Amino acid sequence: MRATQTFVIDLGRLQTQGTDAHLVIRLMRAADDIALANWGLKYYSNEQPRLRMHVRQGARRYFVRLQCGHLVEALKLVEELRTSRTLKAVLNASEHFAQEAFQRLVECLPGGARRSDFESHIRLMRNKAAFHYDAQLVAKALASRAERQGSSRSTVTRGTESELWRSGLADDIEDTIVCRLIWKIPFSADLQAEANKIVEFGSSLCRDFLDVAGEVTFRFLRQTATV
Repeated sequence: MRATQTFVIDLGRLQTQGTDAHLVIRLMRAADDIALANWGLKYYSNEQPRLRMHVRQGARRYFVRLQCGHLVEALKLVEELRTSRTLKAVLNASEHFAQEAFQRLVECLPGGARRSDFESHIRLMRNKAAFHYDAQLVAKALASRAERQGSSRSTVTRGTESELWRSGLADDIEDTIVCRLIWKIPFSADLQAEANKIVEFGSSLCRDFLDVAGEVTFRFLRQTATV
């Protein structure tokens, strides 16, 4: 059964917590952003009305890009949390699932077991495609698709409402940029299967961050600043 629970926060009391309060607020901001990116990806992963089906794949890729952008910034907060005596103590008193999620996130920090995957799948996406429209990558992707048999045609769709407009051409080029040039999925591999593995890697990190941030921030606020 779906439900919500709201707490009233005394900002004056919260302010007395200094840098710990600042980090908690930053964790909450990142969590809110990641939660919306996750919601968008989940929504567009479902079937869409007939007139919006042509938007689906591009929308999914957009929310993946958002996830990557937010994750790169959120991981910096994970590092700060690891070095905060107060908030690390809150985490250590949290539910076991949050502690396990934190350890998986720590593995993506420099020197961690999953750092290489994070760099190649998440950070590189953020640096090259999340909020960028790189001319060289577009040129390479266009040449690749134009010269490859079976991928040299695309579409552009107009609609009576703005959300029905979609450039399939831009989506196709972005798909090549992301899957072939950034994630380096070879043509011999099952493109969708390999892309889904990488998307799930990022989505799982998002869920881990939400588990950690949710537990730490609510516990900290209940202890220090609720009315």
